[in-house]
Amino acid sequence: MEIGDQSTNHDSFDGGEEPLTSFIRHIPEVVKLIAASLFVAIALHNFFLRKKRPSSNSGGVANNNILGTTVETSIEEEEEEDIIISSEQAPLHQSSSQTNCVEADTKKKKKVVNKPAKKASAIRNYNKLICKEALLPSDDNNGGKSITADATNSTNSSSEQDSASSPPTETTGTQIQQQPTPPPPLKLHSQANHPGLSAYYNWHATITSLYRIYAIPNRDIFTNTFNPAILPMHPSSERGNIAVNITVANQTRYESIQVYWIDYKGNEIYKGNVPRGGSWVQTTFIGHPWTFRVGGSDGGEESVLLKYVPFRIAPTVLGAETATSRESSGVVGPVGTQSFTLRDVPEGYVTRNEGYGPACWVDDEILPEPPLIDTYNNGERNLSLFTIHEMQMALEWSCFQMQREDAASAGTGVAASKRLLKYLQNICLQPDNTKYRRLRVGNRIFFESVYSTGARGILLALGFEEFMGFLECGPSEGALNYERLRQISDAMMMVDKTLRLMVENEAVVQPEGSDGYGRAGFGYAGQLNI
Repeated sequence: MEIGDQSTNHDSFDGGEEPLTSFIRHIPEVVKLIAASLFVAIALHNFFLRKKRPSSNSGGVANNNILGTTVETSIEEEEEEDIIISSEQAPLHQSSSQTNCVEADTKKKKKVVNKPAKKASAIRNYNKLICKEALLPSDDNNGGKSITADATNSTNSSSEQDSASSPPTETTGTQIQQQPTPPPPLKLHSQANHPGLSAYYNWHATITSLYRIYAIPNRDIFTNTFNPAILPMHPSSERGNIAVNITVANQTRYESIQVYWIDYKGNEIYKGNVPRGGSWVQTTFIGHPWTFRVGGSDGGEESVLLKYVPFRIAPTVLGAETATSRESSGVVGPVGTQSFTLRDVPEGYVTRNEGYGPACWVDDEILPEPPLIDTYNNGERNLSLFTIHEMQMALEWSCFQMQREDAASAGTGVAASKRLLKYLQNICLQPDNTKYRRLRVGNRIFFESVYSTGARGILLALGFEEFMGFLECGPSEGALNYERLRQISDAMMMVDKTLRLMVENEAVVQPEGSDGYGRAGFGYAGQLNI
């Protein structure tokens, strides 16, 4: 063989290499490094595992292999031995949690081979884990003994109940169950007495404005002049196709009231007058404003007494009919109607919701205005006072409103009445429980079935106050007084009667436009036309 061949062919040099050496030479360096790392890791693991293993002469050896035979120690004997050690050898000043830790450490040193011992071993390991937590600083309110140690003692006692010969331990006092502290009562921001009907009248004005608007100017008692009544939402008529019959009666001191229709360009067109003690009837359409004026007989300027515009036809219900049957002018079936009476305002009386002296008083039975009150009571002005008659009227109108909503959308009023009765019943059964007198507005069921319906008027009439997303009633401490409970009980009777009427009676045929498409004949009122 030539020298050149010997320098290039290593396999044939000096008789050739062994196959294993040749195989190792061709292994990549990365694989060699990984194999070496695994070998070192296994060696270290075996070293530390042998170091942790107890010696043969240490106490607590459970298994001894003699000539291939195994001597086993039963679980009951181990547990009995542990109990004796913990009760006799533990110092008297040692706490229960530390005693349990000693028990767990002693049990860990004993090794049981039989299969039934696995469950007990798992329990001891669990106790060991609890003991580690028990060594943390204890709560001062628990008498220097942690709750975790109590749980450990209860676990140990359950695992040792099979040992009939085990003596009682000194940690029985820590096994007393801690009584849960009752939650603090809810803090309400409402008043103990009825706060008045101001919140109800504000809600009432919003609901009735969906059907009509009465814009009444204020009257100056010193100059006997009227401030202007502005109706910015409807400066002119809208072209609509839903008719409504209106009837206006004059019971004022004025001999005649002139009536003007505001056309599509915003101009007032004279349509007649209403004599004192007489009535005026007119067929108009939804979205057509009207102006009622007085004066001008002596050549002076007329003063606006009232501006009125119908927005929707209120659904007709039993006891509050708002439709009549007519078969003329191409109209067949029920036609919506609205009637009201103009009256004088007594001296010293103002409106309930705003507190000003109006130029006239509109008496509407179906969609009433807030009542007039005498502002001076023993020389002091008080708008929050109300009479029992006012509350009864507010509850009755709210019940009628739930019937109207049920007539417009079947099932709405029934669901609102049932849900409201449940809330009121809870209050009457537990008048001292504040959680039943605090209703969260953000609750979906409450918002849809009660807060957004006529049932909200019932709650406001009963004195529920709205604060920070809640409707609250009564004080935080103590129960509702007898007077307020009686008012809630009377309201429940009215709501239950309304519920029976909605369930038992058949649906009344509604006039055109009362289903929500009321303003100018298109769009739901309150969504598309506001």
